[in-house]
Amino acid sequence: MNTIKNKKILIDISGNTIQVIATQFFGLLIFYFTSKYLSKNEFGDLNWSTALASTVIALASLGLDLVFVKRVAQGLNISIISGIHFFHTLLSGLIFSAIIFGISFLLPSFTVNHPIFFLIFLNVSLANVANSFKLCLTGLESFKQLAVLSLLTNGIKFLLIILLFIYSIFSIYNVVIVYISSSVFEFIIGYYFVSKNLQLNLKPRVDFNEYKLFIKESLPQLAVVIFDSALARIDWLLLGILSTSIVTAEYSFVYKVFELSKLPILILAPLLLTRFSRLFNSNKLTETQIEEVNLFFKLEVFIIMFIPIILVTCWSPLIDYFTDNKYGKVNEINYLLLALCIPLTAIINFLWTMGFVQGQLKTIMFITIFVSLINIIGNIILIPLLGSTGSSITFLVSTILQLFLYVKYIKQQQIQLKLLDILKILFLAVLAILTSKFLIYNIIFVPIVAVFIYIFLFFITQQINWKQINQFKK
Repeated sequence: MNTIKNKKILIDISGNTIQVIATQFFGLLIFYFTSKYLSKNEFGDLNWSTALASTVIALASLGLDLVFVKRVAQGLNISIISGIHFFHTLLSGLIFSAIIFGISFLLPSFTVNHPIFFLIFLNVSLANVANSFKLCLTGLESFKQLAVLSLLTNGIKFLLIILLFIYSIFSIYNVVIVYISSSVFEFIIGYYFVSKNLQLNLKPRVDFNEYKLFIKESLPQLAVVIFDSALARIDWLLLGILSTSIVTAEYSFVYKVFELSKLPILILAPLLLTRFSRLFNSNKLTETQIEEVNLFFKLEVFIIMFIPIILVTCWSPLIDYFTDNKYGKVNEINYLLLALCIPLTAIINFLWTMGFVQGQLKTIMFITIFVSLINIIGNIILIPLLGSTGSSITFLVSTILQLFLYVKYIKQQQIQLKLLDILKILFLAVLAILTSKFLIYNIIFVPIVAVFIYIFLFFITQQINWKQINQFKK
């Protein structure tokens, strides 16, 4: 995408793919061990505490993270802005850790009900500081180093989890200690890579004038972060409050699988942000650039449907087999509802990136606030009635509403997304699932047949051709 510099983007996609897949692969293995070998009460409390801690830290970010990546990608005072962001993550982590530590003394009942919360918060705070270095590497497009960082950190975390299992010391407290240790390791390696890239020993920087300008630029994004957190994790938090730890465990399991199902989005989102930041900072886009962007997006949506197709066709037998009947059948409807959100999320992410780099932060803010309020209200109404399924329904409705508002209000004068093409791909995916389930009864072959039907339909209906793929690769 600098006429989209296709060879460069393919190299970056490869590097970021390794990083994301390593993170998700090891994360999936760790997630599997914790979901299977911790009780549902422990697993539910672990996820509820993580959701609350992550929400607090997200609010403490003041919306700086994405503006930080944007500034680094544009080459604006990288060493200064990196030092300020480093300082901010350290300061916010220390302040909120002290507050949480104080709460543990003032509200002993909270500590009794959530005994691991302070340790979880400490881990999330450390991970947030380490994330400052990862954001800097993303802005610099140092995807190879991000891949190495991810492989090392997640590999060590998984190895320690395995050792807990082997030596029969697999407990909730030891698992959290492993998380904290891996966050410290990620901090050290991330710091080394950033310092190497910037050719200086990065230090927390206290520059109040620059810090003030940084926060001022990020303030519209703060509201987005606040309500994005509500959209992403309010269901977990409300389930923990309005329901039980067991129901929270069941929903957090299926939601985690839903997040893993969005793998292509996780791979491509950082690339879109850095490249769009430069692309929309230049002159008007050429016809070739617009065509390449639309082709890029169509390929993303095509690829993103593979995981949902596979899991929808074999959810209950597969998940129940690997979790001793704990999270399969009970979550079948939940995953189906959440899977419908996956292609919609890809479109939203694309439009959000366009809006962000075009400076439509207030528009994004109002959309996010409105959709998040609908999400909160929906959860409060439906959780008591339908339990975790109420959360899934609310999330789907919120996602559809969010997509409608983004399509309507994000400027698309330079790039007009061909949404009809995307609807065609979604129709082909649904047709492939229904056809495979009608023709095949063997649970092993159903997902395989569904994928082959999907690919066949995609090319036979000429959604894309080999000439376009070869053109993109050049």
